Amino acid sequence: MPDKREDGAPPDQQSARDDLRLLATLIERRYGAEKAMLQPLPSESGKRIYRVEHAHGPRWVLRVYETGSSSAAQALATTLLFLEDQAYPAERIVRSLDDHVLVTTDYGRQLLMTTFLEGTATDYSPATLRVLGATLGRLHALQLTAAHPLARSLPLAEMRPANELPWALEQLTSVAVHVPRRLQSWYDKLTAALRSIDLCEDLPRVLIHNDCHPDNTVHTSCRQVLLLDWEGAGLGPAIIDVGFLLASCDTESPWTPPLPPDPARVEAVIAGYGQHHRLASAELDRLPDAIRFRALVYGAVSFANAIASKTQPADNTEQAFASHWWWQRAQAADEIADWARKQFERAR
Repeated sequence: MPDKREDGAPPDQQSARDDLRLLATLIERRYGAEKAMLQPLPSESGKRIYRVEHAHGPRWVLRVYETGSSSAAQALATTLLFLEDQAYPAERIVRSLDDHVLVTTDYGRQLLMTTFLEGTATDYSPATLRVLGATLGRLHALQLTAAHPLARSLPLAEMRPANELPWALEQLTSVAVHVPRRLQSWYDKLTAALRSIDLCEDLPRVLIHNDCHPDNTVHTSCRQVLLLDWEGAGLGPAIIDVGFLLASCDTESPWTPPLPPDPARVEAVIAGYGQHHRLASAELDRLPDAIRFRALVYGAVSFANAIASKTQPADNTEQAFASHWWWQRAQAADEIADWARKQFERAR
């Protein structure tokens, strides 16, 4: 996918306002968007994402990648192009006037423009979660034929256990010598739990979203539930998406509302998912680890950060450790997985 350079001063020599003005000018020139206005969108990871308003057309989303992040831009572009080719409902790439997917500036940035998916926040009702389950099942059912050039170019998903677990263990190792004796049992529990997780790398690979939970979706006026934020998506085990979605709609976490566990929500996701895709027994065997691994990664990194910043908890009891949402989710994984497996097998 070719690109074209555009003149402009390095961003570190401009004010934030000048930077937005420069981006708006580029958008007007390269995409034909009159009177373009940019509104920064929130990003916990610090990514530069903007909603783009312009005079004569629907809203867009602009992602700006700095020097050294071109591989991330290319990976996202490849994934979105594949989804478009497969007629899978997702945001679409907006090409520049000269038909480029990525636009590169003279100061090293890459711009990727996509459509803005209009809709409302997805609720956690069983009816809505059934639609979301179907959306995910349809994604995992996409055919990845070796003859398809885009399928051959799809990246590996970023947040697979094979990537996340070594990184989380590295965070713990980096603070090992600073862990006070009173918190050593916490450190040992987290380390052992992370090392016990199956990487699932021997399972069949499909295209996975990589961060599938209701808050990463939008409920459209056509009664669809569409996945958002495809950065990090790629090839990986289907059970990773399924496990994270099941846990996200049935146990407490920072990205879900404080809802009491309800088997109806899990059952709804499974019923929708089964309309399009079936999981093999070998995949269901790994469901407990697929449910718990992201929570344990979160807990390990949070613990390591607390040790590094010397903000350790005053209460070092086992009860205090067990009260953390991420540990509760890890402990609930077997129960959720057992219930879910029965539902999956019943749906066959």
